[in-house]
Amino acid sequence: MRRAILLVATVLLAALFAWPAAPALAEEAKPQVTEAKSYEIIDQDGNVLASHDATEHMAPASITKIMTAMVALDSGVDLDKACTIQDMTYQDGAQLAGYKAGDAPTLRELMMAMLVYSANDAAANIAVAVSGSVDKFAELMNKKAQEIGMTNTQFKNPHGLEEDGHYSCAHDLALMGRYALQNYPLIAAAVTTRSVTVTAGGQQKTLASTDDLMGSYAGLCGIKTGAVESGTTFLGSSRRWGVQLFSAVLGCSTHEGRFTDTAILMDWAYDTYLGRISLARKAWPVRVVSDADCFWAKRVVTAQWDAAGRVYRGQDVTWHTTMLPSGTMLGAQQPFGRSSWTQQGRPVAREAYSASRWLHRVSSYNVFALPLFYDVAGLVS
Repeated sequence: MRRAILLVATVLLAALFAWPAAPALAEEAKPQVTEAKSYEIIDQDGNVLASHDATEHMAPASITKIMTAMVALDSGVDLDKACTIQDMTYQDGAQLAGYKAGDAPTLRELMMAMLVYSANDAAANIAVAVSGSVDKFAELMNKKAQEIGMTNTQFKNPHGLEEDGHYSCAHDLALMGRYALQNYPLIAAAVTTRSVTVTAGGQQKTLASTDDLMGSYAGLCGIKTGAVESGTTFLGSSRRWGVQLFSAVLGCSTHEGRFTDTAILMDWAYDTYLGRISLARKAWPVRVVSDADCFWAKRVVTAQWDAAGRVYRGQDVTWHTTMLPSGTMLGAQQPFGRSSWTQQGRPVAREAYSASRWLHRVSSYNVFALPLFYDVAGLVS
């Protein structure tokens, strides 16, 4: 039996050191987008992961409404205040909720209609309710853009319908999306809402989200679609494995292309910058301990599940463990300890260890001590 135990230890250690390292980041690799004329994708810390013509001035379309929402929330106007709808004109084909002059929805309802359904009449009336006119509101939008660091952006209106001098770029919009989701809970909630019910023109209407990627891309966090004559746009965000991405695609030629390119960018970023590593395997023994009731028997301590995580390549992984002291005797399936792995403070994986259900007749002393953890530096370099 002792020979068998030693054989298991030898095989396990050989397997640990034989594991292939994660493939090195291919710096020349670029995401293969299909339609976007310009794009950028960043992580939650603002690191640019990929970009193409990201400072080129282009029409942001209804992505503009994210700035409108931020400025409205910054104003401090009561969200439950009734807003009297003004009679305004819009371009042919503009997306409208159908509000009529004299309607009195709350500012909160207008915000939801704007962020969920991309209603242009809601956006214009938010501007009037907050600052008295569209022009004054646009000044506030540009001031906020400068505060965020959007140096290649100029807003002329609160809805994003095409207008001379109304432009932004992929880099600025990605920054704006990150800022909005990190600082405005109402926006973060609204852009993941599937539909909203409003009262417009004397009728109750249910307005569906314009975000077709919602529900089909795992971890999607929103945030805003756009479409003008010069192309479709999408400002997107997703979270997986504790990492949040923000992307902007501009100048797409089709309705679906903006969503397809967003998914391509995000998949590329997760696969390229986040290597997947295994940190513990349920089948691997990590210790042999004495049984609490039978002096001649041992129990094998193993992980309770397979633990794996996604980590940035080339950055250290920190391991923390809490284990019972050496010589502790355990009964069947009693806990032995826990481990957790983090990277730059971001949780990567966790694990729990427990004694086996079955007894093993081995010598009365511990013939080997297996490592709980192996150095993952080679796997994430």
